[in-house]
Amino acid sequence: MNTIATIHPAEVITMTSLELVDYVNAERKENALAAAAGFPSKGFAKLEHYDFMKKAPEVLGGGVGKISDTHVNPQNGQSYPIYRFPKREACLMAMSYSYELQAKVFDRMTELEEQAAKPAFNPASLTRIDILKLAMDSEEGRLKAVAEIAVKDAQLAIAAPKAQALDRISTFAEGSMCITNAAKVLQLQPKKFFAWLQEKQWIYRRAGGSGWVGYQSRIQVGYLEHKITTVERTDGTTKQVEQVLVTAKGLAKLATDFGLLELSPA
Repeated sequence: MNTIATIHPAEVITMTSLELVDYVNAERKENALAAAAGFPSKGFAKLEHYDFMKKAPEVLGGGVGKISDTHVNPQNGQSYPIYRFPKREACLMAMSYSYELQAKVFDRMTELEEQAAKPAFNPASLTRIDILKLAMDSEEGRLKAVAEIAVKDAQLAIAAPKAQALDRISTFAEGSMCITNAAKVLQLQPKKFFAWLQEKQWIYRRAGGSGWVGYQSRIQVGYLEHKITTVERTDGTTKQVEQVLVTAKGLAKLATDFGLLELSPA
């Protein structure tokens, strides 16, 4: 992430458009991780700085010209326009994406304001006890950072198999399929899968009927659909058989539904 916020000579805390874009993408990445999805991926798009710049006048109005600035890319030496937002404007831009993001930006800029209000640091005035305390605080901060990195690495390791499973499912989920085939795609035992669907009110049997029927609530949201097939009897007559199919949307829902992942794999 780019350096968060800067202090100008007038002690005004600002945050650049580049930094805010980093905040947005960091939040989206966290949400993707929580959903066991990759980033960027469908539903978790990466925000580009160009699109953020276009949105700023829509949120803040014509006054954005007063906070315009430029940034020099250290890699190629080229400069391009950015915005440098004071606290109010930074919070408004963050709020246009989510209230959680607004809270993070507000807290960070408030923290920097408090730091700026503290007396200037004078190393010559430190006692030996002060120096020891600073060293201890620094080591404590380092250990905390190491622990946070280890936790995130562990979370990624846990989420990776789920993300791979979703990729595999999306490859097959191009159309509707019977429940048995859906169980194979999800790598679940068909018998337990049917039982789970019945328990969670996805499917049921009509009184006196032998076939499965999808609950209307699941059909209305696009998770299931019915297919009528004409079958020829041994005596030459025909009959119509109704079959429940799982749609691509339903398969994606099942893949992440709470409790489904607890079923034993086939």
